[in-house]
Amino acid sequence: MPFDANLVLANSDADWTFANLNTSNYGTPTSTTRNAGGFAVLDLGSTGIGGSVRGLAVVLIFMDSAAAADDALTCIVEESTTEAFTVPHELAKFDILAATKGVIIGSEIPAVVIRRVSPTLRYLRIDASCVAADNFGTVWALLTPYPFKVL
Repeated sequence: MPFDANLVLANSDADWTFANLNTSNYGTPTSTTRNAGGFAVLDLGSTGIGGSVRGLAVVLIFMDSAAAADDALTCIVEESTTEAFTVPHELAKFDILAATKGVIIGSEIPAVVIRRVSPTLRYLRIDASCVAADNFGTVWALLTPYPFKVL
């Protein structure tokens, strides 16, 4: 994997299931220390990544098929001035066919989804949730400062 820990919003430590994302609350990290689900808040200031004028890309990689075609995942990129995300600011929502804005459904994966963001605050995270019994399997959430070719 070409991404170091400073560029991984969520790794594959735990599948993206209702039990992990919602019940155990792994899907809403509030610390730069990686939680048991593999999610962490990224500190753009201390890592030296910062915000590029071209922005950054958040890449979701869905490795598996969902448990059911109608499974629904809500996934949002947020930024904050505090690591605990006491007042989060939404930067982008992920969807593929936009059946419902900000929701990826099970029939759309496996897939790779990329959203460009331009953070202005220090901390960045993924906030992911789904509804009971949903299972999206192995998912990576990565950040890259080089999402697009520069001409």
